[in-house]
Amino acid sequence: MSHRTLLSAITAVILTCGILAACTSIDDFQRQVIFRPSKDVGRTPAEYQVKFEDVWLKVGPLGGAQGKLHAWWIPASTNVIDAPAALYLHGAAYGISANLPRIMKLHDEGFSVLAIDYRGFGKSDGELPSEATAYEDTRAAWVELTRRAPTSKRYIYGHSLGGAIAMELASSPDAKDAAGLVMESAFTSVSEMQQFTAYKWIPLAAVQTQFFDSLAKAPKLCMPTLFMHGSNDYRIPLAVAQKLFAAAPEPKRWLLVEGARHVDIPTRYTPQWSAAMKELQTLSSSRSGACRRV
Repeated sequence: MSHRTLLSAITAVILTCGILAACTSIDDFQRQVIFRPSKDVGRTPAEYQVKFEDVWLKVGPLGGAQGKLHAWWIPASTNVIDAPAALYLHGAAYGISANLPRIMKLHDEGFSVLAIDYRGFGKSDGELPSEATAYEDTRAAWVELTRRAPTSKRYIYGHSLGGAIAMELASSPDAKDAAGLVMESAFTSVSEMQQFTAYKWIPLAAVQTQFFDSLAKAPKLCMPTLFMHGSNDYRIPLAVAQKLFAAAPEPKRWLLVEGARHVDIPTRYTPQWSAAMKELQTLSSSRSGACRRV
């Protein structure tokens, strides 16, 4: 090999390594900005004096070594046989510990609840989740909910980023038996939401690794869906949420809560939230026939 050929080969290797390193950094940056994971584990359902169980789910090896997810199983406190069950999927920055008051509203509504922390959150393994690992975590949780409540009507509840994760599950064959979907304070896609952030100047299309494209998945829904949004939501513009609602097929319902912000619909506007949840359950009970996925 000539000196010139060797030099060219070394240069190519260096450039390739640099590009790969840059791509890894860009991917990590996107995941950090989107998820902002927290390891907070300060609160548990014990403070509400209800029965609950710490659950550990095996996941992996997608995105790394096999690991464990932490979840809470909070059985319904009513004596109703086959009480409805919900998989609760939290949003960015705050895991199930910070979401405890919201989770307990579902329990107050008569649901058994399985609430999970994605990899990188709370007691779950990992440091930085990704779109792919969050989807895998959610599929594992849905299998667990089905195992624990096999004869109950099972619902998927997603808040904010958790709505995008819920949309992925609900629009897939993995949850074809779900009774309904709740999308609280949800958005259309990462690319659209970028326009409302400090990072709108970045040419995202050229480097994007995390998509969360709920808008593309919404037409595939095959279950009753409740969309709810606060008029004073400071994170997700109302027009974005309405666009997502418009893309979903019937049966669907829309709830705009006047005065509500991004996180407080269940806890500060409980009567409206509760009425909407009851309507969703009625809608799923009256549903007849099979719908066709797009």
